[in-house]
Amino acid sequence: MAKTATMTVWNVQLGLAVHIKAPNGKYVVIDLGTGDYNSGNTSPLAKLRWNNIAYMIITHPHLDHIDDILHFDNNAPKILKRATSLTNEEVMEGVRDCDKEKFEKYCEINDQYNSPVSSNDSNNPDNSDNYGGLEIQTFSTSACDHSNFNNFSTIAVFTLSGVKVVVCGDNETASLDVLMQKDSFKSAIKNADILVAPHHGRESAYHSDFVAKVNPRLTIISDTNKIGASASDKYTRISRGWEVENSNGEMNKRYCLTTRNDGNIQVVFGESDDMRYNGLLAVKCFK
Repeated sequence: MAKTATMTVWNVQLGLAVHIKAPNGKYVVIDLGTGDYNSGNTSPLAKLRWNNIAYMIITHPHLDHIDDILHFDNNAPKILKRATSLTNEEVMEGVRDCDKEKFEKYCEINDQYNSPVSSNDSNNPDNSDNYGGLEIQTFSTSACDHSNFNNFSTIAVFTLSGVKVVVCGDNETASLDVLMQKDSFKSAIKNADILVAPHHGRESAYHSDFVAKVNPRLTIISDTNKIGASASDKYTRISRGWEVENSNGEMNKRYCLTTRNDGNIQVVFGESDDMRYNGLLAVKCFK
């Protein structure tokens, strides 16, 4: 019987919004970026309004990662992970008046999800059976300077049928330096198939040891043309390549995809009824 997961990286310009549908239909949401009317992704979260969001990860409290948070209550997740070592006072410091409502909502949610998750909870992400066999691991550090929230970002690793997907937040070299000292982290990210690059693929966040350990077939960058120096050429050179269907239905071997150029990106992985196609099944771009 087929057992597949589907990950969508939405085109939300300078931000991040990732949805993963587990084999049993439960959804994992990573970050709450929003797009514009041209991309059609003004609220990716609203697309899941009638679906089961079992687990949400807000990698860190920066506006481009929580921009859609006012829709949170329309379909609140059962379990929420966020950077709990950052206080509400720190989060609210220096927030512009025009963004205040969104950050206040983040702080409200931060206070709301304060009960430990039971090992028997049917949505506990530590048990892959709760997600149809999709294994979920998360890593972060609280050892970095609190002046830069990027380095508190959660990195999530998803594994199904031997296929591994690594999704980063806005981690920069400081947090990656710390995490790369941990054997459990290096083992989790080793030889992944898909990497969603840290900090929108910026040059300043490119960590050569980290990327070499991930050794991705394909790198995905959620970006915009306003991010400054991009490391997309470096990710292209180090990635192993995979056949990707573009928005016109054409197949080409690709090494690095960007939401800026390729639009929304969908990855289907897991077990197929056709044994020839087990593993990383399909990657396609769509507008």
